[in-house]
Amino acid sequence: MEKTILDYINLIKKRFWLIMVFVLISCATTYYVSKNFVVPVYSASGQLLVNNIVNTPESNNLNDLSFSLNLIESFKEIIKSPTIMKSVIESHPEFGLTSEELSKKLEIKSSEKSQVINLSVQDESYTKAAGIVNAVSQTFIRDLPSLMRVDNVTLLTPADPTDVPGPSNGGFAMNLVISFVVSLMAALGIILLMETLNGTLRSEKEAEFDLGLPVIATIATIRKRDLGKATDGKTRVKEGAYVTAK
Repeated sequence: MEKTILDYINLIKKRFWLIMVFVLISCATTYYVSKNFVVPVYSASGQLLVNNIVNTPESNNLNDLSFSLNLIESFKEIIKSPTIMKSVIESHPEFGLTSEELSKKLEIKSSEKSQVINLSVQDESYTKAAGIVNAVSQTFIRDLPSLMRVDNVTLLTPADPTDVPGPSNGGFAMNLVISFVVSLMAALGIILLMETLNGTLRSEKEAEFDLGLPVIATIATIRKRDLGKATDGKTRVKEGAYVTAK
C-alpha cells in the first residue's frame, strides 16, 4: 500500500523522540571531538604575476605573451626546487622547517591562459603560513635573475599576516551544523527504512489492501489505564471468582 505524505509526517511525529536522541548524540560527539582532538588549520595565499619577457612597448604582442605563459610551468617547478626551499629556510630559521617539509606545505597553482601563479600554505598558525608564502615569493623573485637571466615576475598579492580568517578544515560551529544536518538525514533515513521493511498491519486500510478482504470488525486499542478502570469496581471473593460491586 502506497503511503501519502501525511502518513510519513505522522510517522516522523511518532518517532520524533528517537530522531532527537540520535541528533543529540551525534552533535555531542562532534562537540567533544572538535574541542579535544581537531586542531584548526589555517590557509594563507599569495599571487605572483609573470610579465612579458621583454620590457619594451614594441614587444608587447602575442608571441611574447605565449612565451611568458610557457615559462609559468618552469617557474612553478623552480619555486619548489631545493635551491629556493633551502634559501628560504636559511633566511627564515624561525619557521622551524626543513626544505622537504616546506616543499610539502607549499601548494602552487595556475589557471590556463593566465599569467598569475597562486601560492598557498596551510599551517596551525595563520601568521606563520602567511610568512612562509611571502618569504617564498620574495626569495623566488630575488633569485630568479641569477637562475634564468630573466626578471619578469612581480609580487601581485602578498599574504596579509594581520588577517584572521577561519580555519580551512572547518570551524567549530560549522562542524556542529554539518553534524546536525547529516545526523538528522541519517535518522530520517533509518526510520523510513525500518517502516518500509516492517510488514505489520496497522490499520483497516492496510488490511484490506494486503489481504484483499473487507474488514468485518475491529478491536480498539486496549490501554493499561483502561484495564485499571475496569477492575476498580471488582472485589475478589475466592480464588478465581470475582463479584462486581454496585
